[in-house]
Amino acid sequence: MPRGPDRPSWKIAMSPFINTAWPRFFIGALPIAVFAILLSSSMDASPNGWLMQATLLLVPFSTLVFLGLGWQRLRKAHAEYPILKSELHRMLTALIGNVKLAALWFGLTFVGMLALTLAWVALYRSCG
Repeated sequence: MPRGPDRPSWKIAMSPFINTAWPRFFIGALPIAVFAILLSSSMDASPNGWLMQATLLLVPFSTLVFLGLGWQRLRKAHAEYPILKSELHRMLTALIGNVKLAALWFGLTFVGMLALTLAWVALYRSCG
């Protein structure tokens, strides 16, 4: 004979707080990573094709690393003082972090993507 209630209490199932478990993050991150890898693997096998593959992988994986670090900040903020589902501003503030650093992160990602693309164009024109 099982012990305890037959079904979970509605108070547990309908928690007003956000869920910051890592599996919740990976549910969103995994499809993005798989799509990026599939898109990158569809590139041609030219001698300099690795540059275009790196370009296609840079943006999604840079975004995933940024969001992973933000998820860690969100978990820390939630542990210090629980965040309600209705507190969108607190969630975004913890997820994004310092706006200047976020702008620098994505600016450097864009510069890296542009540099890889220009290198691919230069090598493509010089070799073929």
